[in-house]
Amino acid sequence: MPARIHYIWLSRRRGIGPGTANELLRAFGSPEAVYAADRERLITACRLNKAQADALCDKSLDEAEHIIGQCVKADIQIITAGDSAYPDRLRAIEDPPLVLYVRGRWPDFDLVPGIAVVGTRKATNYGRTTAAALGSTLARAGFITVSGMALGADGEAHRGALRAGGLTVAVLAGGPDVCYPPQHRSLMGDILLSGAVVSEYPPGAEPLAANYHNRNRIISGLSVATVVVEAPSYRSGSLITARHALDQGRDVYAVPGTLDAPQSAACNALIEKGEAALLRSPSALVRTYSGLLPQSEQVRAALCRATGSTPERGAADAWDTAPVRRTNVPRRKADAKQAPHGKDRPSKTEQTVLQTEQSGASLRQSLSEDERLLAELVQRGLCTAEELIERCGLPAPRVMSLITMLEMDGVLRREKGKLVLGCDGYAAANHQEDSE
Repeated sequence: MPARIHYIWLSRRRGIGPGTANELLRAFGSPEAVYAADRERLITACRLNKAQADALCDKSLDEAEHIIGQCVKADIQIITAGDSAYPDRLRAIEDPPLVLYVRGRWPDFDLVPGIAVVGTRKATNYGRTTAAALGSTLARAGFITVSGMALGADGEAHRGALRAGGLTVAVLAGGPDVCYPPQHRSLMGDILLSGAVVSEYPPGAEPLAANYHNRNRIISGLSVATVVVEAPSYRSGSLITARHALDQGRDVYAVPGTLDAPQSAACNALIEKGEAALLRSPSALVRTYSGLLPQSEQVRAALCRATGSTPERGAADAWDTAPVRRTNVPRRKADAKQAPHGKDRPSKTEQTVLQTEQSGASLRQSLSEDERLLAELVQRGLCTAEELIERCGLPAPRVMSLITMLEMDGVLRREKGKLVLGCDGYAAANHQEDSE
């Protein structure tokens, strides 16, 4: 209770935004230490103006206690940045929210990856259909569809995931008990049955215009990738989410539109400038990020169902033709070597071991220096993103991006939320190189 109440106290200080709050936590180590610090120590540790220092010198916990009481009555879960239920990917962004207020069933984002689907509120029929197809395909494959529950593309992405019986999470700009827009009251109820609504704002908070920029960083921060379905201009809220994703080191995709389609103008511009990858089909996302899912065979079966293909033949065709930015296969295949003939020919077991080691060695050579560093740290026993960030000396967003890429390449995988080597050949090649 003490840590939770002090996280809430710090998050509610007037003039102390998420960036400043996290700077204070880095300086003092905990919200309790920030709470206990006097004015002189606060100003010395961080560059604070008078109003910020005054806010932090207000040690009343009345508001925090009131919020906790509201959450208990309304069955709203409180997740702080110090809790294990707080997603690692969100914790790794530059300005993560100190507190998440959750209604519904909060999924394990560290086990099952989220993919954000966002777009304009004034979506065309093409945009609404595409957003719904994305939500449906992602849900069938086992991903969490993340969006903002806004009118237009956001709402259709949620509905597509719900119709497919999958997980979806809505990130709100007001309190988790405040439905906005009011037209989505029934949609919000459906989301709560099989997913969750989440906000960094406490119960009763109104969705102010200034809150949406902050809300969008959470949408992208929860997700391994962000898909922009339709956006008429660079001032669109969905483009703000895309920019957050790029700043966080996450992948961004854009759905192209015709040259004269005003609702697709910003999407086409993102693709033209190389800021987003062109997305031609929902199955491309499944193919790209399937390596992050705990049950990859189920993903392949789900893709077969979504594309109407057969596991023996059609599934491979669907996967091979899907456009991707990165894949979960090694970036460079090992050179094929002819096996000797006759009595000296290796046994099948020996051939398998040899091929595995050759593939792992080739994969290891194809990795960047930073990627090899993280893989070697995991091999030594480090199993969480926090441990890797602490040991490797790289920026947290960079580490999270590298972890995602290594998972997609099959070098790393997750077992019960912990990172382990996912490629036996890589481990064997690494051991052999170290011993030489």
